[in-house]
Amino acid sequence: MENCKKCGSSLPEAANFCPHCGKPVQPIRGKKKRGNGQGCITQMPNGKYKVRVTIRYFTDEEGKRHRESRCQTFVRKTDAIAAVSKLLASGSRESKPRLTFGELYEKWLPTHKAGKSTIDGYKAAYKYFAPIKDMLMADIDIDDLQECIDECPHGKRTRENMKALAGLVYKFGIPRHAVPENLNLAPFLSVSGDRSAHRESFNDIQIERLRAACGTVPGAEEIYCMIYLGFRPSEFLALKCADYDAARNCLVGGAKTAAGKGRAVTLSPKIKAIVADRAARGGLSPLIADRNGKPWPLKKFTEDLFYPALEAVGIDNPIVEIAGGKKRHKYTPHSCRHTFATLLKRVAGADKDKQELIGHASPEMLRYYQDAPVVDLEKITNAI
Repeated sequence: MENCKKCGSSLPEAANFCPHCGKPVQPIRGKKKRGNGQGCITQMPNGKYKVRVTIRYFTDEEGKRHRESRCQTFVRKTDAIAAVSKLLASGSRESKPRLTFGELYEKWLPTHKAGKSTIDGYKAAYKYFAPIKDMLMADIDIDDLQECIDECPHGKRTRENMKALAGLVYKFGIPRHAVPENLNLAPFLSVSGDRSAHRESFNDIQIERLRAACGTVPGAEEIYCMIYLGFRPSEFLALKCADYDAARNCLVGGAKTAAGKGRAVTLSPKIKAIVADRAARGGLSPLIADRNGKPWPLKKFTEDLFYPALEAVGIDNPIVEIAGGKKRHKYTPHSCRHTFATLLKRVAGADKDKQELIGHASPEMLRYYQDAPVVDLEKITNAI
């Protein structure tokens, strides 16, 4: 039974007024709260309303748990309430796990139910995905996967296992939001041995157009450097200023081996000045940075810089159909790597040195090629 807040007398059930002092009886209301994970709205001293939603929880290297939040302020409470769902939606997209191919494989492997021989076959096939195992799933394109299959030193059976493994990893990652746009690239892979059916290189005229546009057309310098470095697109965008070794005239980067070492790519005289100028910022700054000094995400680099630069210098880049019916532009950032391989064919040099420059897919072969002296590599890049 309730008591009157004014006189303390007992109140009859469902009374609207106190029968003793006449004070209106206010219904008891609990404090209004939003459900867990639905964000919170608080009124600040200045009268505005602050919305806070939790994006994700994460654990740092010391094992401490932290919460990452997103906040926004509004003048009207109705606007704040309407914004909660939008902030939660945008936050859920940003908090999707950014997993590498290797991390996703390690999560998938214990869940796959198959016989020992089948699992052993997948484990053997996974070794030849070494160049992309440290790449984020969002940064892997069809050329990265196809190149791993093409460079596998074994026969068709192993390559078929690689394609099947890629499909299983993608299917595992899609419902876990680890694969962008829910796209499974595996069906577009080819194991027929035709290594050039969907690959396009830039010709000499196009390369000259890019060279002439360096310094005037945004993106021309980046594409020109990619052509003479041969890094995979994601490797190129991951380079830092500190990766430039002026004494040895090379950049050290690329796909990591089991030992955690990158490969040294010596600089052609055609791009040495460009690289040296960009590396002058020093430290861990990205060698290839956007207008805010941040590293380029591969997709944004491709759409916002690569394609517009080709159009600006007059390189036709139509939409074409590749393996499996997939459509895309004729030239992609990976075309620069193919062009580098084409240029290597024109100059004299030991095959093992050329393999070191471009980075062989097989970990075993890469270790074999790691003893190539930088001076021998430089002879090749000086000639292209």
